Amino acid sequence: MDTGQSWHPAGHWLALTSFGGARVHYVRPSPRAGPPLLLIHGFAQSSWAWRFVLPALCQHFDVIAVCLPGLGWSDKPLDAEYRYPAQVARLVELLDKLALPSAHLCGNSLGGALAMQLAAVQPQRVRRLVLVGPAAHGLFPAALLAELQHEAMAPLWTLPGFDLLLRLGLRHGAYKHLPVDDHYMAHFLAPLRSAGAVQVTLRIARSFRKDLEALEPLLPRIHAPTLLIWGAHDRLVPRHIVRHVLRRVPQTRLSVYADSGHCPQEEEPARFAAEVQAFLQEAR
Repeated sequence: MDTGQSWHPAGHWLALTSFGGARVHYVRPSPRAGPPLLLIHGFAQSSWAWRFVLPALCQHFDVIAVCLPGLGWSDKPLDAEYRYPAQVARLVELLDKLALPSAHLCGNSLGGALAMQLAAVQPQRVRRLVLVGPAAHGLFPAALLAELQHEAMAPLWTLPGFDLLLRLGLRHGAYKHLPVDDHYMAHFLAPLRSAGAVQVTLRIARSFRKDLEALEPLLPRIHAPTLLIWGAHDRLVPRHIVRHVLRRVPQTRLSVYADSGHCPQEEEPARFAAEVQAFLQEAR
């Protein structure tokens, strides 16, 4: 990857031992005295998913918006492991290298699942937890579809018309109002055009249900105060999965966004930033 390539001028790369020396990309706009807040994006996304809320959150927190190893602008070695325990170990190493003993975590979708895993296995590293349409164990169409993916399907991503199908899927599956236009698609697709991106993305998808099944018994071990944000028009993580997380994770409260789909931080950013700020500052 070209080290000058990033969607944000405050983009950085950091090589991780737990990633075989490969680099993780993160955006840290303005390190400050505020509590650290690690933002973890969803499947096939990047740190760009937090673009609308970064300015507001950076007024109160030391925000680190990471591109998950193998996704976004991070490196994508094909010989690396991308199951949840390996990814969580890399997030912990990232915090270590940034000299952050603990942080608030905010994760969307796949990022929400990884945030829960981190909070369960290393509770001392997590102050408070914000879950945004988090993926969790259970039967729902997106998880079943993910299990059908395979690296051998990578050539399909280069066929004429695939970008249009992806655009339609995002428009009708992930959002209610957000325009999935040419500008959106350019930023969404740019990291997916890098070497190894499609193969790694398909590998992560294929292990999706297995990883969520392994995460399931860990959920009651999460004791960080938790805010669960869910868009009422979310067609990827349905209501029964959200209810399941509420039952399994202690100290969790629910906030429903009536005008959002799977990514409320993109569709209702002002409300999202204000609510996250208020929740994270309750303990201060």
